[in-house]
Amino acid sequence: MLLKTDAVVLKQSKFGEGHAVLTLFSKKTGKLQAVNKGYKKSGGKYSVGTQPFCYGEFVLFKGSGLYQISQVDLKDSFYKLRENVIKLTYASYILELTERMVTEGQTNNRLFYTLLQFLHIFSNFHKEYETLIKAYELKLLMYSGYKPEMNNCVHCGNNYKEKIKFSVNEGGILCESCFREDSYAMQISKVTINVMKFLMDTDLEQISKLKIKPNVLKELNKIVKEYIYTYIDKKQFKSLQFLESIKE
Repeated sequence: MLLKTDAVVLKQSKFGEGHAVLTLFSKKTGKLQAVNKGYKKSGGKYSVGTQPFCYGEFVLFKGSGLYQISQVDLKDSFYKLRENVIKLTYASYILELTERMVTEGQTNNRLFYTLLQFLHIFSNFHKEYETLIKAYELKLLMYSGYKPEMNNCVHCGNNYKEKIKFSVNEGGILCESCFREDSYAMQISKVTINVMKFLMDTDLEQISKLKIKPNVLKELNKIVKEYIYTYIDKKQFKSLQFLESIKE
């Protein structure tokens, strides 16, 4: 079987002697794995275009086992991501998160194009990175079926008034009357609610011009972090652990 599809390389792993297995986020079939034979050879046939972050058109052949790469037409390597270790580590986290979230054999074109747009903007970005990271995380959750309810109380459906909390377990905001439904619900300000809605509903290009106040970003980061850990069932990301070590 022959498959021709645009794809982004999410991960590269060693496979046997001089070979590699690529984890691809493909436009046509979602996540898939493909063998790149002889990638370590000097001037190897597909040494260009098969590194993490690379975006291109892949021609893949599948026999009885994994797909094998027959051809790669590189469209963008997002090389500028590698010019700064902090930027590279953040971008690596985005690939790690996406790889965990996308499903084999299931297309998700909204997320696919959001990832491409993120990589394009982020590779040329020289500001504080956290806002774009939070925007992508929220869009990833939304396009994967885990959009938090931010307009009405997730339990009773009523409009919230003054006192509100965010419940990770319930999947959205709680009004004061429903606080008892989740004793672990977190405090959230109306400003943070509005920022979360803006980040989910607005194009990344516009978001890249936004600067979030530190106190709002801190609250947002805590909420999104717990939400991701709960719904993708993963608490450790190698890239984030490395980021914390170099920040220290």
